Amino acid sequence: MSYAWRCVALLSVTFFAESVKADSVNDNNRTLGNVIDFSQWLGLDYGDPEPKLLKLYDFIVVGAGPAGIVVANRLSENPSVTVLLLEIGKAEIPLVQQIPGIFFAQAATDYNFAYVTERQKKACLGLVDQRCAWHQGRGLGGSTIINDMLYTRGNRRDFDYWNATGNPGWSYEDVLPYFIKSEDANIRDFDSNGFHGKEGYLPVEDATYRTPIVKALVKSSQLVGLPYIDYNGPNQFGASYAQFTMKRGRRMSAGAAFLQPINRRKNLHVLTKAWVTKILFNKKSKEAVGVLYTRNQSVRTAKAKREVILSGGTFGSAKLLMLSGVGPKNHLERLKIKVVNNLPVGEELYDHPAVLGPVFIATNLNDQLKNAESLISLPNMLKYSMGKGPLSSAIAEGFVYFRTPVAIYPDPEWPDVELVQLISTPGDDYTPATRRYFRLNNETLENYFKPLYNKRAFMYLSILMHSTTKGSLKLKSKNPYDHPLFKYQYFEDDHDLQALVYAMKGAMKITSQKPFRDLGVKPYKAKVPGCQHFSFNTDEYWRCYAMTLTYVGYHFVGTCKMGPMSERSSVVDHRLRVHGIRRLRVVDVSVIPVAPSGHTSAYAYMIGEKAADMIKQDNYLM
Repeated sequence: MSYAWRCVALLSVTFFAESVKADSVNDNNRTLGNVIDFSQWLGLDYGDPEPKLLKLYDFIVVGAGPAGIVVANRLSENPSVTVLLLEIGKAEIPLVQQIPGIFFAQAATDYNFAYVTERQKKACLGLVDQRCAWHQGRGLGGSTIINDMLYTRGNRRDFDYWNATGNPGWSYEDVLPYFIKSEDANIRDFDSNGFHGKEGYLPVEDATYRTPIVKALVKSSQLVGLPYIDYNGPNQFGASYAQFTMKRGRRMSAGAAFLQPINRRKNLHVLTKAWVTKILFNKKSKEAVGVLYTRNQSVRTAKAKREVILSGGTFGSAKLLMLSGVGPKNHLERLKIKVVNNLPVGEELYDHPAVLGPVFIATNLNDQLKNAESLISLPNMLKYSMGKGPLSSAIAEGFVYFRTPVAIYPDPEWPDVELVQLISTPGDDYTPATRRYFRLNNETLENYFKPLYNKRAFMYLSILMHSTTKGSLKLKSKNPYDHPLFKYQYFEDDHDLQALVYAMKGAMKITSQKPFRDLGVKPYKAKVPGCQHFSFNTDEYWRCYAMTLTYVGYHFVGTCKMGPMSERSSVVDHRLRVHGIRRLRVVDVSVIPVAPSGHTSAYAYMIGEKAADMIKQDNYLM
């Protein structure tokens, strides 16, 4: 076992008593959730009792990601309404998973579906088998169990665009109240600007720990004309410190935020390790009446009196619809799946392409964060116990938003690229978890990142928000346990590469300013394997760099696209009802029509809040 993981084990024991208390989510004398692998390794066992299920529920919610959990919470506010939340994964316990500073390790657990892309032609060239990781969380909280906790709502123009293209009720003015409703915000400089809530379930906070690097980032951005902003406020053009879904330096997943506080509600049943395999329909009325699911090697049925709500995420909801006969007719017929309704499920899929870099070295910085062992040290663990120190930081520290010359939207206040400043690089940690997270091949890791191991280095994630590359998702087979079949080629449209080259050169410009020079910051000029023949800091070099060190946003959207029935690419209407099917909705980020300007977890919370009100209205519960 590595030194880092021995320290994690020690830290886990330190918080044992608190974690036991936090994990006990009792409802009808049961404990929600199951034991994670770490707890079994530490000799803990909370068991997995099952609630006494009802024969009929008002609502069945499939998938306990952020949107599904919010819907289940809000619908069960009415004690006369019964709700069943079915989740394929298990509950987290916060022994290890609450620690922001080791979030890379979360993706190495079975809280991750661990999808990978198809082999890429122009991207991921420095990764294992030229395939990017597509991390997708499962469990009570979905991807909020394993993500970087970054909370970004995107640009107000995103929502005005949705509204103007056939989705009434989704303008910025319509959705802002739902962002605010979710939040319990504690933002140092922008807490009272009117764009943040104080009475919601979801803690949104600054990191309690900031390095001099992020302070230099904000100051240097201002020197090149990018103002200091609240990027979750009225404007997105500029630089800021990151806002996280954390509470006093600890991760707050959707499950921790929205389920634990309501653990005594008798009308909400949460069933983990329940793999939903099919939606049940009344063939005559063409309406959803329930679902089939498997649990403990048995096939079971759950029935819904009012609605079935799919919240399985961009991959899960589309997959379940197609397995149930709702999807492209030709595709389903080839798999001998009986067609219930011919809809373009999975035919559009978007993500945010990104790059691991540029990378910089800081020679005058004495914060001791040189590698994983300096991060996960006894002093830092003690600081973490008080909600302070680098372990309370989620690796990312700051954001910069600006426009490139190839931005696809004409509005000058609509940035198309994002820089996320990280406090470290993959060279700081040689555990298998980090290798798996990034999928770096041995040549890239050894020749490019390993020389940084005992140096104080940091890097950016350069991210394109408005990608023009479009992929698709199909079923591999009619076997519900098979992973989906992904068709997605990053940089298929050269526009995306052009934009990212501009983003990386923007990072170079910002990081050349005096606040960075005062820290002894210089570009890391070692050449990425495969790009040695290009001159450093040229467009040609950064193109090659992006194709080699490709990263992805994990911000998948579009497979159940929202739009009017007249739009051939749409799957659900503006109230998230599946076209042509009664009593069936999709409530997650799969309904987002195009690549958005923010990270999708914030969107998921908002969509869940707004959908809950629409469901209540349509069922005369308001």
